[in-house]
Amino acid sequence: MARRVCHLTTVHRQEDVRVFHKECVSLAEAGYEVYLVSCGDTYDKHGVHIIGAAERNVSRLQRMTRSAKAVYRAALDLDADVYHFHDPELIPCGIKLKRRGKKVIFDDHEGLSAQILEKGWIPKALRKPVSKVYGVYETHAVSKFDAVVTATPYLAEELKSVCENVVAVNNYPKLDDVEFHDVSFAERDPIVCYAGGIKEVRGEKIMREAMNEVDGTLIIAGDHEIMDAGNKVRYVGHLDRGGVNDLYGSAVAGLCILMPTRHFYNSQPVKMYEYMAAGLPFICSDFPGWMKVAEESRCGICVDPTDPHALAEAINRLLEDRETAQEMGRSGHEYVIRNCNWANEEKVLLDLYDKVLESAKDREL
Repeated sequence: MARRVCHLTTVHRQEDVRVFHKECVSLAEAGYEVYLVSCGDTYDKHGVHIIGAAERNVSRLQRMTRSAKAVYRAALDLDADVYHFHDPELIPCGIKLKRRGKKVIFDDHEGLSAQILEKGWIPKALRKPVSKVYGVYETHAVSKFDAVVTATPYLAEELKSVCENVVAVNNYPKLDDVEFHDVSFAERDPIVCYAGGIKEVRGEKIMREAMNEVDGTLIIAGDHEIMDAGNKVRYVGHLDRGGVNDLYGSAVAGLCILMPTRHFYNSQPVKMYEYMAAGLPFICSDFPGWMKVAEESRCGICVDPTDPHALAEAINRLLEDRETAQEMGRSGHEYVIRNCNWANEEKVLLDLYDKVLESAKDREL
């Protein structure tokens, strides 16, 4: 009889790339009976039973209270062998599940303590004390869980002193999802692209300013109204997987210009690896970890993320030397195939589940 696994989220989309397409689908393909309890509709897809236990598009307060309670109750009714939750606001639910004797895994995607310092909805004077209080609370809670999954090795190292079972499951791309484009760059229009969250802290302002010095077009995909912002910047809204692949196939380079905050400094943005998987060179912030990837892959150019002129120079360099740009993209594609893809990370996730369930079996014996 297949082991039953239940993933919980109130924050992420029901078909979130990491939560659903990577983790849940991988577990279903490995033979687990997988449920994803979330906000939205109820349906089955790719072997995963998706349960919409709460409404979407509610206020933050409603999501953290009413939605969390509804998701917890629906998850508890499933009587799963393992519960795997993805949002810090569900930590109280994880603790209640542990009190009921359940096996619980916390997926700490990016480290909320650092994120709190950048949250615009929290008054600036309160961010540091709130971050500190949350850090103490998280440390106490994490010590009670059976395992913790992180999206970066850096965060995993931070939490290993708190929980003995911590693994980094890097958010690398699924190679089947990202289309490799080998069409000659000389035939492409002078386009650079960005796909992801659209905020000033994620480089929106700097990218737009840089385009004033570039003879080309920046296409930005993400949750934003569709519009032309001048002659050189175009917003195309949220794109599905096929739309993102088409965008990558039309561009000469991908941008990943995040600001030098504590949260981003040690992050591993999946878009950088997606650009490489698609055969695109990338231009990124000059953070040490990102510089190492750019150097090892021979696919990236690193710039000061606060300097639009430096970014413009890097974009112009790739647009003007299309042959070199395409060579960089091919090098990055080979690097991702060898080192940074979901097939490798899937094994880490499945090994963790084996370990968690094996410990449960030992207790039963």
